[in-house]
Amino acid sequence: MASLPRRNRWWSLSVASIATLIVTADSGQISIALPAIITEFNADLTLAGWIALVHALITASLYLPCGRLSDLVGIGKLFLAGFILYAASSIAAGFAQGAGQLLFFRALQAGGSALVMANNFALVTALFPPEERGRAMGIAGGTISAMGYTLGPVLGGILTHGFGWRSNFYVSAALAVAGFGAARFLLPPESFTGSSEKKEPFDITGALTFALSISLLLFALMVLQKGAAEKSLVGLAVLGGIAALGFFLWWEKRQSFPLLDLELFRIPAFTLGNGARWISFIAMSINSLLMPFFLQLVMGLDPLRAGFLVAPMPFAMALLAPLTGWMSERFVPERLCALGLALTGVALVFLSFFSVGATAFEVVLGLACLGFGMGLFQTPNNNLLMSAVPRQRLGIGSSVLSIVRSVGNSTGAALAAAIVSGRLVALTGQSSLQAFGGQVGFESGSAVLGAFLQGYRYAYLTAAILCFVGAAVSAVRVSER
Repeated sequence: MASLPRRNRWWSLSVASIATLIVTADSGQISIALPAIITEFNADLTLAGWIALVHALITASLYLPCGRLSDLVGIGKLFLAGFILYAASSIAAGFAQGAGQLLFFRALQAGGSALVMANNFALVTALFPPEERGRAMGIAGGTISAMGYTLGPVLGGILTHGFGWRSNFYVSAALAVAGFGAARFLLPPESFTGSSEKKEPFDITGALTFALSISLLLFALMVLQKGAAEKSLVGLAVLGGIAALGFFLWWEKRQSFPLLDLELFRIPAFTLGNGARWISFIAMSINSLLMPFFLQLVMGLDPLRAGFLVAPMPFAMALLAPLTGWMSERFVPERLCALGLALTGVALVFLSFFSVGATAFEVVLGLACLGFGMGLFQTPNNNLLMSAVPRQRLGIGSSVLSIVRSVGNSTGAALAAAIVSGRLVALTGQSSLQAFGGQVGFESGSAVLGAFLQGYRYAYLTAAILCFVGAAVSAVRVSER
């Protein structure tokens, strides 16, 4: 596919861009619509938790099988199937008449999301030669992603207020139909054939055991994130997940055609790059969970003002992504990755010292610096990782990147909740952040405020330390340039 005319390559990039926009905007749209959904179905916050949990478990479980399927049957076919499934399930979710139906169709929607997102990086890598790949990844994986995260809550608020919560699903379906059309007419014919010269079997046992292991581990992390007290349940889930993962690795080593080619992890750029990537998403998730609480409960801002204050971070990432993509084509990507994570760590240290007297300017400055650091890291890291993957394993490589993102986000959220909840228990006897969700502002000088700020500081400093470790890992020279 890299032999395509230059203009055709960039037109084909719209397929990956539409997929990224749909999936990244979706989370913001649905989070804004949740109160209306809960009200209509006469449900409680448990339904909101299950909507998020079902989507996370399905996507993370299917990323690896979807990546392997794309290597066998072709990236283009997976994109077509993903857009069809996403559009159909979105329409069905919009017509759901109860919480059970909504959860079922949300699970199908997550399946469509996994089909397209597992192969996004693979498509860009296959389409573009090394001298253009960084810019392409910067657009599809950086700029469009940041736009989706920024516009999602805004679009969700407008649609829910003006047309009801169901309109969010209908708009997502329309975007998926547009994605199907783009994939059908803009992707080159070679993308609809597998990269393997001979027919290889699909590892069903590996797919099932991987899905079981990742689901159990993510479930345990999400229970911890909510500050729940079911320690025995968490312990059983962790033990079951580790056992299933161990069996999966044992099984894969003995297969002639494994679901996950473990030889990929013998490539230093792939292994070290994914380690740094995992750390970056832990840090991002800690900020994503705690900053809204700080803005609304410590500074006393309403959700609208808080939303505007967090916008500089994704905006900075969106602006930087194409530039850093271009830089990753011309400079040693490890240096860019290391510098990006180091700057992210510095920004997290700055944010960790925020207290009651923090100003809006300080928040914007800190979050803009955080977005600048992450923007400098992510695209060169993506380019480094995918450029190291053999062409016949692009689907698997792309899916691993998506899995690392999901696990990193869940790990960061669980870590942040555990640290803050620990301080709340120690100083107030209350364990869950959610206990304060209905308040706007803590009472000045209260024990709860002091406990939250202490936990907030510890969490941000932990994220900063992890980023400095990630910067050291990223600095190891592993590319050929």
